[in-house]
Amino acid sequence: MNVPVNIAGYADTLKAMKNFDEDLYKGMNKQIKAVMIPIRDKARGYAPPNGQMLSNWTSKLAFGPQTTKYSPFPKYDQAETQKGIVYKPGQNKRTKGTAFNVSYYVANRSAGGAIYETAGRKSGLGGRPTTHLARVKGGGKFTQSGTKVDNNSLNPNAGRQLMAPMGPLVGTTNELSRSTKTANTGRLIFRAWAEDQGRVTHAVNLAINVAVNTFNATNTVDKYTLAA
Repeated sequence: MNVPVNIAGYADTLKAMKNFDEDLYKGMNKQIKAVMIPIRDKARGYAPPNGQMLSNWTSKLAFGPQTTKYSPFPKYDQAETQKGIVYKPGQNKRTKGTAFNVSYYVANRSAGGAIYETAGRKSGLGGRPTTHLARVKGGGKFTQSGTKVDNNSLNPNAGRQLMAPMGPLVGTTNELSRSTKTANTGRLIFRAWAEDQGRVTHAVNLAINVAVNTFNATNTVDKYTLAA
């Protein structure tokens, strides 16, 4: 999971800059890093201590050991979550069609931290609907009705209890599409990003524009040679 700054249309020029003016390229990346690191650090600061979370979610043994057939629900750990929030300078990546994006992003690489970041986006803070469970007559197994995304825990309030200490999701919403309405909301990097109010995006765009204009003014490179 990451929050990127996407810059379209400069792929060839940035590639040329990296190959023919390494100092300018490094200077640009240094400027971008300087404005992205505070977002990373702010997001790390929003990771709550373990004692504020549901106790079973922070216990190492709460969900059993990892095996080849069983993957337990990821536990939350503050230190692991903070360590997992990282800044990465992007690489040129071809998107659908013919466009190019260059991304500089802050990512959340902790499984437990990612759950804390986004829990409640789809289901709301009350948790998923509960699957109806019934014990098979004369046996110890359960039958169930509902959908695959329903909460099939024996505790119908499991989702609500997990999210109760987390607080609200913060960020921008898209009212036009229900499926993406809360896609840009969260409690760590998305919160830090929303509170920045676009200043980092502007600074990154400015750093790239200045570097590209400087490079174009001082270098003449055959774009067809670069493309090859």
